[in-house]
Amino acid sequence: MPVSVNPKDSKLKITFSTGVDGNGKDIKSSKTYTSIKPAATDEDIFAVASTLIGLQKNTALNVERLDQKEIVEA
Repeated sequence: MPVSVNPKDSKLKITFSTGVDGNGKDIKSSKTYTSIKPAATDEDIFAVASTLIGLQKNTALNVERLDQKEIVEA
């Protein structure tokens, strides 16, 4: 059965280290920014993430782009 894929919005997720627990492991928290246009380049999204990270007091651990796609029967 053939299918068609329709791009939907993307999301930007930044994970931060907010401290260390009693065992020496990072305590993590994340912030997700929604409604990123699918046409946005990875470089543009990373530039925005870098700016947002610069406004935070916590250390960023990673940056992720989460793309959503709708799969429908063609």
